[in-house]
Amino acid sequence: MNNDLIQFCNKISYNFTNLSLLEEALTHPSICKEKKIKSNYQRLEFLGDKVLSLIISEFLMHKFSNEAEGPLSKRHANLVSGETLANIALDINLDQVLQLSFGEEKLGGKSNKRNLENTLEALVGAIYLDSNYEQAKNFVLKFWQNYLHQDHQPPQDAISQLQELIQASSKELPQYQTIKEGGFDHAPIFISTLTLPNHHETFNAKGNSKKEAQKNVAKIALQFMQNKK
Repeated sequence: MNNDLIQFCNKISYNFTNLSLLEEALTHPSICKEKKIKSNYQRLEFLGDKVLSLIISEFLMHKFSNEAEGPLSKRHANLVSGETLANIALDINLDQVLQLSFGEEKLGGKSNKRNLENTLEALVGAIYLDSNYEQAKNFVLKFWQNYLHQDHQPPQDAISQLQELIQASSKELPQYQTIKEGGFDHAPIFISTLTLPNHHETFNAKGNSKKEAQKNVAKIALQFMQNKK
């Protein structure tokens, strides 16, 4: 392990048993063709997104034991937002060990919020696979602590507003389907499709990340719902 990775592991207070998981989590898709590397962070990002969501949900259920689903959903959305993840990634110096192609780095890839967000989720997934849920939970609770213990309600985003509006008349949740549509390694395009419970309308929107596409389509659907009032 090189000195940069040793310092990084010391920073996050976690030493990997399987170093290849850490290396995979830190590998941006852009570098695969350049260095003929097969694995990048995308699979670990997929897993880490789910593990992080569960850890945050469990924490909120215990800390705010008297809150209803709506307020809890707002808090959850804020804690897993791209902005929060990018800030935490910078806090732990993730940008310094992120492996990018020369072209992606020249485009400012190490400070790109989407890259930081994706890599942090991949790191959570890597820790989970390298050890267990409890170790992943310890990592998240340690580095999210400045955000977890805010007692005030976070600003309400379009996804949370739409969910609250829908749940006023239905027990079902809005259903998002998000896929990668194309673009380049440094600028992928995602399209998110949203179907609302008890409505026949379907909405679509694009974004440069899964979360951005979902946020954009939620804004469109929210506007539709508000106009129907």
